[in-house]
Amino acid sequence: MAFWFVNPLGNFVGMRIFSRAWAELTNEDFTLVIVLSAMAVECELARLFIKWNGIDLMDTRTPTPADKDDWAEQWRKWTAIAVRLDKVSTLLTGEDFDSFLSHNPTLLKPIHAKYPTFTGVLFTKDFFIKEFFYKRNRIVHLGEIDFKQPDGEMCFTLAATLFEVMKEMDGQRIKAMDARHAAQRIASIPTV
Repeated sequence: MAFWFVNPLGNFVGMRIFSRAWAELTNEDFTLVIVLSAMAVECELARLFIKWNGIDLMDTRTPTPADKDDWAEQWRKWTAIAVRLDKVSTLLTGEDFDSFLSHNPTLLKPIHAKYPTFTGVLFTKDFFIKEFFYKRNRIVHLGEIDFKQPDGEMCFTLAATLFEVMKEMDGQRIKAMDARHAAQRIASIPTV
């Protein structure tokens, strides 16, 4: 059985940033919660992009530092979060972000549970961008720092939901890879 080791196996940086966002939520620094939550999500998106490009390349050779630099450069060219969400979703699932969400509505249950007024809302990348990343942009680009508890809590919840969405995407890609490897093993068994 093939074992794929991609260093680092987990995204400790993104999770540490997200944990720090939780600490700021409990410390009631809601502006920092928004900035850190967005940073953590973007860190996880980049990690998944680099991870799966590396795994895909391992079918032919081991990724080099130059490969990783090329992927990082490619990632930096996609400056819009909407593009990044779609690129990672397509890489992992073969669907853009909105299509993936439409086929996996249970991933949105935490938002519906905490914010019942959003029950009829169509959750798309535009929703996450407007309700979450635009707030981050207002802080970072415009210097707004007067965000309140509902803003911080909502952005933290949206970030947590995005982490679950990315976890599901990653899981689907792992299952697809495992199925491909199983089929290759079966095909390689000599027939008598």
